[in-house]
Amino acid sequence: MMHNADKSGKNRLFTLSTLSGAIAVATAFGSTAYAAEIEEVVVTAQKRAENLQDVPIAISAFTGDSMKAMGVKNLTDLGKFTPGVEMNNDTPLQPTYSVRGIETGDFTVGSDPAVAVYVDGVYTGRGAGAEIPLADIERVEVLKGPQGTLFGRNATGGAIHIISQKPQAEDSAELNLTAGNYGRTSSDLLINSQLSDNVYGRFTASTNRRDSFADNINGGATTGNIDTQTYRASLLWEPSPDTEVLWRADYGIMDQGSALRSSIVPTLQAQDGGTSVFGDYALDTPTIEDRDSWGTSLSIVHDFENVTFTSITAYRGFDAHLQQDEDGTANPDYMFGSANFDDQTQFSQEFRLNGASDTLKWTLGASYSREELEHVTDAYFTAGSLESFAIYEGLKANPELFGIPQAAFDQMTTTQQEDAAAQIRAAMAAGAIPGMPEGTAVTSVVYDLLMASEDFHQQIDAQLAPLNQMLAAYGMELGANNLSKADMMASLMTGIYPWVTADTPWNESVTNTGDYRSAAIYGDVTWTLTDKMDLTVGARYTADEKDFTIDSAYQNALPVALTGNIGLVDDEGNPLQIPLPDGTFLTAIPMPGVVMQQPFGMAFNNNNEPVLNAKLNDSWSDLSGRIVLDYRWNDDVMTFISLADGFKAGGFNSFAVADGIDPSFDQESVTNLEIGLKSSLFDNAVRFNASVFAYDYDNLQQLDLVGKPIPNYYLRNADAEGRGAEMEIQWAATDNLFVAGNYSYLDTEYTRYQIIESIGETEEENSRVGQPRVGTPKNKFNILAEYTIPLNAGGDVVLRGDYNWTGERVGSISDPARVIPDYQLFNLRAGWNSASDRYSAALWVQNATDEEVAGGYGGTGAAIGASPAWRFMPRMYGADFTVRF
Repeated sequence: MMHNADKSGKNRLFTLSTLSGAIAVATAFGSTAYAAEIEEVVVTAQKRAENLQDVPIAISAFTGDSMKAMGVKNLTDLGKFTPGVEMNNDTPLQPTYSVRGIETGDFTVGSDPAVAVYVDGVYTGRGAGAEIPLADIERVEVLKGPQGTLFGRNATGGAIHIISQKPQAEDSAELNLTAGNYGRTSSDLLINSQLSDNVYGRFTASTNRRDSFADNINGGATTGNIDTQTYRASLLWEPSPDTEVLWRADYGIMDQGSALRSSIVPTLQAQDGGTSVFGDYALDTPTIEDRDSWGTSLSIVHDFENVTFTSITAYRGFDAHLQQDEDGTANPDYMFGSANFDDQTQFSQEFRLNGASDTLKWTLGASYSREELEHVTDAYFTAGSLESFAIYEGLKANPELFGIPQAAFDQMTTTQQEDAAAQIRAAMAAGAIPGMPEGTAVTSVVYDLLMASEDFHQQIDAQLAPLNQMLAAYGMELGANNLSKADMMASLMTGIYPWVTADTPWNESVTNTGDYRSAAIYGDVTWTLTDKMDLTVGARYTADEKDFTIDSAYQNALPVALTGNIGLVDDEGNPLQIPLPDGTFLTAIPMPGVVMQQPFGMAFNNNNEPVLNAKLNDSWSDLSGRIVLDYRWNDDVMTFISLADGFKAGGFNSFAVADGIDPSFDQESVTNLEIGLKSSLFDNAVRFNASVFAYDYDNLQQLDLVGKPIPNYYLRNADAEGRGAEMEIQWAATDNLFVAGNYSYLDTEYTRYQIIESIGETEEENSRVGQPRVGTPKNKFNILAEYTIPLNAGGDVVLRGDYNWTGERVGSISDPARVIPDYQLFNLRAGWNSASDRYSAALWVQNATDEEVAGGYGGTGAAIGASPAWRFMPRMYGADFTVRF
């Protein structure tokens, strides 16, 4: 639906009036007595420990215990329960985190994420290293809106902070075991030890394994399984009452099949034996997700009389290999596989000072980071894939050539167009289309490339030189343009037909390297203006510099062999008859020696540049900040209004540098205006938080697969805006019953969309102004209820149910018309805790109604007319057991 300004204005009035009413209600009931209480949550969103309810930032915080009860194993799981947040990821090595519709969908390394992920205060520069198992975690904080002041660059959408458990002054151990369907087994071993009077250690070892939830009817490697191991160790040394030294280290191993992406094209599904996105699959590219990740950090905190000094030094890195079947079929005529190899390391250092007085709280800091990386992208095709690609492009360019009226074709969905191309492809392979045998489409591509090739024209000129000397007396000269297209096509087919039908392998590769440096200084001050009102002002200056390289070359060639006699035609394509001195007519010329290997790139076409060796450098800087005014109406109710902006550095197109396309792209920024409420009511039995917001998103960096006839990935800049509202409520109804829920409303749209004219884009065909952002539902809500039943013999039984409803959203970057319908997920859990709290056990089921939900459509397989899709997990069930020592 196109944007309606009047309707949008009503939405703004509605959300603001709703929040005003909520403030009035919260203030009225703030002092009412009640029985049960909600546990306080302490967060560090402002770089100091504070009650969640005292922080004037929209935050969703989850403790380790609550995540365990929800069945959350990683950030992707957590996104389903978080208002305003989407983390719909089918692979942990290319995750996308969306906060209020702000995300980065770039899987390459030329850009940075728009939502910053921190682990124990350390920024993780690449998404492939951010998705970690959430075992032995104290809490996860999801900060919404720009966090440029305190969290720095690449937090335009928000920040996600994962805080692991610190060593404690005790000797304890805990073992968690899980077993479930599809061969699910997992374990967490936690050991905490007091090594001396002031030294404490903690060690965690976790494993998580699960088989695939579908079968590969083509045989071979499995897909969609899980196999990870994670190890963490930490030492806490307190040399004095004022000093804390904390060392952490972690190591992770991932060795599993990659995401299960299956074709959505009916003809291709049938050819594979009846596959389905929600059933069995057939793939021919082995899927791989391998990663070795490691990290270490040293945190030193010292309290002076009125100031706290903090230093965090960290070094992290990972090696990863992600291989995927992009076409979602086992059809060799559509074979399209990809592989990404990453080698990344990063160093970071942050120094921070915190101070407080009766009327002032302040933070000053400086940070530096350096990231070095190498990224290799491989693409695997066959000559049959190139034929399928050429047929699909030819159908889109001229459907009437295949008997489909243009008007009827324009009314088809993308999937229907792909299905029509697949049917044509099959008919050509069967010889069912007169005059169009298999190989015709590639032959047409080769013909066009030859006619555009200077080398080919030179060869033909040499071939025709003797004839042209004779024709000079008549004022005539012949060239490659005078060769009959029909005869050339027939001749070319003799070499191309066996090459296509044999599905000859065709592999391509591009290598990127990066050296990224970033430095920043920042300050944040909160003044207590009155007993009820605080004013916070913060600012950060960030400077980024990046060196980047792109190395790619055509690694394959199209077979070109022109033999036999080729007819001559005039400029209008009519046959030529050239009189010769002996009275005969010349109508054709022999082609005995025109044999070429025409270099070509399908995945990395580089805008027809055979060799690309680019060394790039650029820098960006920004001053970002925030202004926040909060007012405490009483001890239980606070409201705030904030204006904040965030900055994300520019970057580089990772796959191509071409005429008319800037190799680097601009930095992006978000300016967000927000009004919020935080309240703890009925003696802390009810917690109700809400916010309304509106933001302008300038120069957002968007990766698209575009271009004709050979599409390439280009990262463009665009502008967007968003507005919405979020509410979270928790209610300790009784000592036994706890109820909670949240709701988010989000309306986003593009307000400017960069048109890349050099690749043939036009405003009329390619602009997305007025369209919503990809992957962001307008409405989403969660409800949970938990009831505790005390047992006469001691201990208790806890019954829990979670319900999530998510509205429809755009499910494809390349095709906004592909919409994922609204869906609902229902989870159940029944747990038992012993009287001594030594033993716990639980039975659980996730997606209890076995909903069939598509996570996303399209991907790079769409380029050859073989779009796949991936699905959310089917019904999962199992049991947990915990013993504590």
